Amino acid sequence: MDTRMHYLTLFKSAASAASGASPAHRTIARTLAEWVLFREYCSSGADLDSLAVRTGCPREEIASFLWTNAGERFFSIRKHLRISDAKDMLAASPELPLSSVAHATGFADKSDFRRAFREETGYAPRFWKENGGSSLKCRVVKILESCRSRCRAGRKTMRRRHTPRCGDACTTPAQ
Repeated sequence: MDTRMHYLTLFKSAASAASGASPAHRTIARTLAEWVLFREYCSSGADLDSLAVRTGCPREEIASFLWTNAGERFFSIRKHLRISDAKDMLAASPELPLSSVAHATGFADKSDFRRAFREETGYAPRFWKENGGSSLKCRVVKILESCRSRCRAGRKTMRRRHTPRCGDACTTPAQ
């Protein structure tokens, strides 16, 4: 399931489940659902303080609500959503410069974006973009590159069929 849909569903269900709860929790759940639906997490001012002002609830209550219902902290959720949007943008428009993608998804600059993207996906954004935005394709390319570099270092040759572990895919040359 798409990351955005996951959180949207989570917050909508929390809003309906909160019908017996306090009005503050219903307001928080509804506001978070709108925050995800309208991609407000991509704005540079998308922080816990702005949500607290918008809901009229203390930031600690919002943080507690998120931890109870999503099992995550606010900044983690915001990062997941931003990176999910960035992955979609990189796959749909590979010609976009990384700085434009970083700005459009709410990151302060390109280096913050690169760091967050690598932490989230395990790949550099440029690598993701060059490999068509597929995590499976990126994994295969990364494994092959790793295997090839180890093969060159150990003077081994690649077999035609590759398996995930270098030792299974490489053989020493016949002597």
